Amino acid sequence: MSYDHDEIADSLAKKFGTKHRPKGVDIVFKDRSMEVAVTEEDLRQSVGQLKRSRAERKYMVVPTPLIPKAREILEDTGIGIMNTRGTIKKRSRKKRS
Repeated sequence: MSYDHDEIADSLAKKFGTKHRPKGVDIVFKDRSMEVAVTEEDLRQSVGQLKRSRAERKYMVVPTPLIPKAREILEDTGIGIMNTRGTIKKRSRKKRS
């Protein structure tokens, strides 16, 4: 099954009452930033994008089949995980120094 990055980002932006940004982190809403990753390669590339974000809470949005890989890649980063519907699967936290 394939997933459309822009479709997911647009849908979530609408859900949170904001806009999908064409540059930088995909969605910024209040104190949160969200980056959509639909493949394992996207996931690896998007980590750096989120780490540079100044938002207090950071989330990677991934399709359900990619959640286990996301947990592995994002371990100890403080970045949380959401599914494509915006349900939090792993809470974001501030990274320990």
